[in-house]
Order: sequence, then structure tokens, then C-alpha cells
Amino acid sequence: MSYEMKLEQGLSQQLNQFQVQSLKILSFDNYELEKFLQDEYAENPLMEHKESGKEFFTLHGNAGGYQDIEQSDIEDKKIEDPEAFFMEQLNAKDYTKKEWNVMKYMAQCLEESGLLLVSTKEISHKLGIEEKDCERLLDHLKQLEPAGVFAESVSECLLLQLEREGILNDDLRYIVENHLEDIAMGHLSTVSRALDIKTSQVRKYIFKIQELNPRPLSGYTGGTDQYIVPDILMEKDGEELKIRLNDDWIGDYSINDYYVKMMEQAEDSELKEYFRKKYERCRFIITSIEQRRETMLKISKAILDRQREYFMNHKQLKPMTMQNIADDIEMHVSTVSRAVKGKYIQYPDGTIGMRDIFNNTQTFGDQDSTTEEIKEEIRRLVKEEDKKKPLSDSKIVSLLEQKNMKISRRTVAKYRAQLGIAGTTQRKIHE
Repeated sequence: MSYEMKLEQGLSQQLNQFQVQSLKILSFDNYELEKFLQDEYAENPLMEHKESGKEFFTLHGNAGGYQDIEQSDIEDKKIEDPEAFFMEQLNAKDYTKKEWNVMKYMAQCLEESGLLLVSTKEISHKLGIEEKDCERLLDHLKQLEPAGVFAESVSECLLLQLEREGILNDDLRYIVENHLEDIAMGHLSTVSRALDIKTSQVRKYIFKIQELNPRPLSGYTGGTDQYIVPDILMEKDGEELKIRLNDDWIGDYSINDYYVKMMEQAEDSELKEYFRKKYERCRFIITSIEQRRETMLKISKAILDRQREYFMNHKQLKPMTMQNIADDIEMHVSTVSRAVKGKYIQYPDGTIGMRDIFNNTQTFGDQDSTTEEIKEEIRRLVKEEDKKKPLSDSKIVSLLEQKNMKISRRTVAKYRAQLGIAGTTQRKIHE
């Protein structure tokens, strides 16, 4: 292999790693970003930080009833419809109708933990699709957020997260695949001997594994009492809304000139290389933070353009998908998905999760229908049904399809329960 080819491959691998890390920074909410920057500042002598003197602008509760709270009180927002949550991260145009339905079925089969414990063999047999095609589609789902979803085992779930972070190596893979029980039992020496490495290194690996989440969806569910740090602030300016990021608290991160001079003057090759790596890391982080700002503002402005009546005049949210926004700003839908994860918009009349703006929308056939519209139709169908022969969930599915609202029986049952509507047997009136 030529030197040029090796160099090209090395640069390509480094670029891919930087892209992964940049996307991770994009997905950080305010608290995650603060912790990340604090950790980097503590470890990188070339990073300089000037405090802003400002604290998080933090809210608690619903519109009209906010109060300041402590960081430790944060709880995540519950996903009302996991199926829609995952499918909206994909572009339907990239798949055939059959492939799309297969992936929707796999999303419906997902455990509450985020793992898929139904085998591709069983799914392919049930849906009449080649198992290799089923596995290919499952691989696509495994690339969605949050990292680790659709894994077929806990070990695969952890490996997917390590891979997403760009830190998966042969030792970590071996530990996760073969020694999770030893880690749980505290048998570090067993792992050390198996890999022929120092116990101190095993301990570092364990610390990294302990940071992972074997139940990747657990971080997306929580109580109804919510503590909110708005990332985007929409403020009235006459008859218009101005958009700005709620990131004044970050302060100013820059490269320390003193250490740059030390790097330039260093004669020791190892010391010079150490400073060079820290310099590149610092420059990468500062660039990624600025890219994050630009991306968040682009997405927020595109959302405002489509939902101006909602933010300005108390109107209903219009049907809108992440793909719509991605098309508007010429960005990949997965980037939009990462950018809105865990983020909130505060506007003059309240605060809303950025995902909620999309989660209220599902696209079926040629028509966009909001979740509330579908629920209202279910409520109407049940209200007008023959009480002696109440509609089954399957029948409701069929009636909804006639209105181009195509959802699964399982989703109908879930929406019916959320509406407080009893099952068919309980609704039946006996003479």
C-alpha cells in the first residue's frame, strides 16, 4: 500500500471521527453542553475560558407558572408515540411502501427499554419479506437516536453507543461481548488476565461502560413535573419575533496564547506533539460550538416560518415533519433530529419542546394528520357507534384508513386509552 493511500485513509478516518463528535455536540442540550465544556476546559491547558457571570435561564412547570430550579431536579419529557418518534427521523422517500411498513412494525415491536427482542427471522416470516432485507432495514433503525435503540441485546446496545461516540476499540468490544457479568461482580482481575492489560486500564474501560445506558429509551421518559432550560428564545419585537439562543451563560472559550507560544518554542518532540493535539482539539471544539449555534438558529427560523401563527397568534400547530424542515434548510433529516433532541423553545406565551412541534404530526398517504386530529376522529367514531355492537380497534383502524389516517391497531388502542375510552367489551350495552 502506498504512503499516499495510507495518508488518505488516515485523514478520512480522522474526518469521520470529527464528524461523529461534532454531531454529538450538536445533540447536547444546555446541561450536557455545560458539562462537556467544563470537562474539556479541565483537561485541556490550551483552552481558555472567560466567565459570563450569567446563570442558566431555567423554568419549571407550564406556561405562566415558571420558577427557578436547581440543575439536579431535571426530568426528561415523555414520548407520547415512540413509533412516530422513530419514523420521523427517516425519510420516507428513501424506502418502498413495503420497507416503510416493515420498519414501522419493528418500531411497534420495540420494548420499553428501546431493545428489539423479536428476531428478524420471526419478523420476516410474519411480514413476508426476505430475512436479509429485514436485517438491512433493522441496521437503518439502529442508526437512529437515541444511540442503542433497536439493538437485539444489551451488549449490542452498549456497543452501538460506544461506536456512536467514536471510542469503540477491540478491548472495549471484547469486554462488552464477554465480560459484562464480571464487571457487575467486580472481577477486574479476570478481565485484566483475559486481555493481558493492567487493572488500571480495565478500570478506565469500566468507567466508560458505566456511563452508557442499557435502556436507551429510559432517558426519554419521566414524570409529568418538568424542569425546563429553554435553548431558543423567541422574543417580540413590535409585530415580529426575534430569535436568539439562550447560551449567554457559556461565556467565551478561546485558545490560550501563552500555551500556543510554548508549543511553538518547545524543543522536546513529545511535548510539542502533546500541545499540538490539545491545540487541534481546542480548535475543533470551538468550531463545533459555533456550528451548533448556526444550525440551531437555522432550524429555529425555519420552524418559525412554518409555525408563525402558532407562536404569534395562539393558533394550532400546522402539520409539519422534520423532513419538511430538513428540505427547507437543505440539511439531512438525521441532523435536524439530533439538533432538536432535548431542546425547548420559549416564546411570549409559553415554552414547548422542539420535538413536540413535530411529534404532533404524522404523515399518512398523501395527507398530514396531527395526533390530536386522529384522537378526535377516534372519539367521534366511538361516540356515534352502535352501543349494542361497539367498534373494535381493528374496525376503527379500517374507518380511519378511509379518511387516509393509517395507523396500527396498537396505536388505536393506545390513543383510545389516553382518551379514557374503554375497550369494546366494557362499552357494549347488554339488553
